[in-house]
Amino acid sequence: MFEGIKNLSEIFSKMGDMKTQSAEIQKRMEMIQVTGNAGAGMVVVIASGKGDIVDIKINKTMFEADDVKMMEDLIVAATNEALRKAKEAMEHEIKKSIGFSPDDMMNMLKNKGGVDPV
Repeated sequence: MFEGIKNLSEIFSKMGDMKTQSAEIQKRMEMIQVTGNAGAGMVVVIASGKGDIVDIKINKTMFEADDVKMMEDLIVAATNEALRKAKEAMEHEIKKSIGFSPDDMMNMLKNKGGVDPV
């Protein structure tokens, strides 16, 4: 029981640190770019670490193929991969800055802190 309280205390003290480091993390995330691709590189999507799509490249042979559905599917797949990588980059930067990721915090709250997060 006291272990859970200790973990909660640690979480809340780290949350204060996280607030002060938030601007720094946001700046770093703007500089990070991640790439998602699909169709063996036929579609490439570049996203910022914040999850903003900054560029899409489509190989010109995709337009010659006249298969709109396949192009749409590849764009969706490449975009989802880029956004997944952006999320992973954000979690990594947060963990690097404060010592734990948002998922770690939720797991501590749920499993050891006796609190069931929403």
